[in-house]
Amino acid sequence: MIARQQDAPESLGMVPGPEDGTKRKATYGPDVLTSSGPGFMAQLAAPDARFFSMPVDGGPVSTFVLDSVTDSFAVLAPTDNGWQVRQDGPRRLWDAVESAVATWEEYGSPSTAVFGVTVSRDAQVVWLGNPNGPQ
Repeated sequence: MIARQQDAPESLGMVPGPEDGTKRKATYGPDVLTSSGPGFMAQLAAPDARFFSMPVDGGPVSTFVLDSVTDSFAVLAPTDNGWQVRQDGPRRLWDAVESAVATWEEYGSPSTAVFGVTVSRDAQVVWLGNPNGPQ
C-alpha cells in the first residue's frame, strides 16, 4: 500500500470487471487497510498496491486493491455474513494481506517498533523481533 510520503502512481492499473477473478470468503474485511497495525502489515504484504472504495453498479460499496506493477487485483464486497473477495493476477493480493495480518495477530499484534529491516544488494527483508524471526 502506498505510504503517505510516496507520490501516487501515474496509473492505478485496470479496474477489473464485475465477473473477473476467482471468488472466496474473505477472512478480513477492508478495515484492515485503514487500521494502524493491520494497515502496516498490508503495506508490507502488497507494497505496490493502491486501494479505493466505490459502489459497483449502483450496489454496495466495494473496496478495490490494485497493483499496477503486476496487474494483480483484489475486490472486497460485503455479503450477508461478512466479506467476499475476488482476486486475480500473478500475485494474490488479498491472500498476501490476510497472511501478513494473521502472522501479526499470531505474534500478539506487536507495535511497529519491534520490526526491523535487513537490506542487501539483492533484497530487502522486513522481520519481526530479530532477523531470524518471521519475515
